Amino acid sequence: MITGNYIVGCNTIRVKSREELSAGQLQEIHEAVRGLTGLTIVNQGPKFVTIENFVEPTRFPIDGLLRRLHFLTSRMEKIVLGALVGDAGATLGEIARMEMEVDRLYWLVVRQLLLAAQNRTVAAKIGVTEPRHLLGDRVVAVSLENVADFWEELAADAARRFPAGRKPPKALARAVAPIKQRLERLVEATMTSFFAMDVGQANEALDLQASIGADLPGPSRGTAPRTNREAGAAEPEWVLRPVEHVAKYYGTIAQITVNRCLESPARPRPATPEAPKS
Repeated sequence: MITGNYIVGCNTIRVKSREELSAGQLQEIHEAVRGLTGLTIVNQGPKFVTIENFVEPTRFPIDGLLRRLHFLTSRMEKIVLGALVGDAGATLGEIARMEMEVDRLYWLVVRQLLLAAQNRTVAAKIGVTEPRHLLGDRVVAVSLENVADFWEELAADAARRFPAGRKPPKALARAVAPIKQRLERLVEATMTSFFAMDVGQANEALDLQASIGADLPGPSRGTAPRTNREAGAAEPEWVLRPVEHVAKYYGTIAQITVNRCLESPARPRPATPEAPKS
């Protein structure tokens, strides 16, 4: 409820209870407030908590927020897949913190877009000049948020499989390296085309996404493993599944870019004829 009221634009949120709020309820309230940009608890009693939003919406242009989401999610990819190919500088411990920041940005983007839908002045100040783009921007934001969730899931899985700094097997690194390279090309083409409105790069991204889905190895795609041990090391389904989902989300963003590039500009309304003079 706190997150929902934040998203729809409430600046004052008051949580009340007939009985004294429990320690668990207070913890949940505090965690919700920490996860939402601009919220602060300004008053609190045994049976209530008052929360205020102190952030001016026009300070956060949509383009900048989406670029930040892109930076974080692409960085998460480099860390997670980098760790699996043996990159010594990749530390999986960063991923959980980055995913929390992605969540905060995502909720802020949704709030901004809903405010822009209600107020044209706000929309103009945060860079939404075309109403049709409100829906597309929300799809892009939720796609990147889902991408971050998959990287967090894969990082947690990798940490369980290779605890205490244990390096992944070389067969795994050899299998993941070409997938990592192709996925990074997809991410770059997709987001560059989105921000630059480049239909050529968007089409290239769609081709890359299709090729990644078709070429991912594994038993589920008809490739017969040599042995169970080799299949688990070189063609791990636990890596391929999130990668395939991530590629599909970038394909969705590329589709939105193609649509925007081909949109016809809104036609101006015909001028109202003047009344005849008497």
